[in-house]
Amino acid sequence: MTARTRGFDVGAWVPGVTLRVLTVALVLLGVLVLHPTPFWRGVAVVAALVGAVLPRSLATWVGAACLPFGLLLSEPAPERTAVALVLVHAIHILAALSLTVPAAARLTLRSLRPTAVRFVVIQLVAQSIALGVWAVSPGQVERGAAWLAPAAASLLLVVVVVAWLVLRRGNGPVPRAVAAPSTGGDRL
Repeated sequence: MTARTRGFDVGAWVPGVTLRVLTVALVLLGVLVLHPTPFWRGVAVVAALVGAVLPRSLATWVGAACLPFGLLLSEPAPERTAVALVLVHAIHILAALSLTVPAAARLTLRSLRPTAVRFVVIQLVAQSIALGVWAVSPGQVERGAAWLAPAAASLLLVVVVVAWLVLRRGNGPVPRAVAAPSTGGDRL
């Protein structure tokens, strides 16, 4: 008798470590294109490298957060905003997948199709909104409304902290159900 090897064809695949390598590459590309200061470039790349080695540290999101921060430190331009939207979204998706896909795993390209479709749909909406805002805003608003971004970020931080505190506190202890003493009338 001959032994048969059993298996199944998974189709085209890439190693799971590819997600992490792509994440670091996108952060590096993003800070080189979008960030004017070398210090924050270094912070972003180091954070992405730490996130690639230790995905649960969530350091990759620190690297992704450095990209829009670079937009605030430089002259506004619609093409830079569009690039930041694509890169931050792609980094977020790859970092989230890195949390669930082990580096040694085989990741089938077919399994990435739904994620790719969602990425494209969200980018179509986000890029359209960003372009629309640039098209309808007058030229003087660019410099005069620069304070809106940090104010909105601060407001978002306050909302997140308050929501976290409310959820953490909860509604207090769960009350125990107290049964009334039985009079025996409920037995038939």
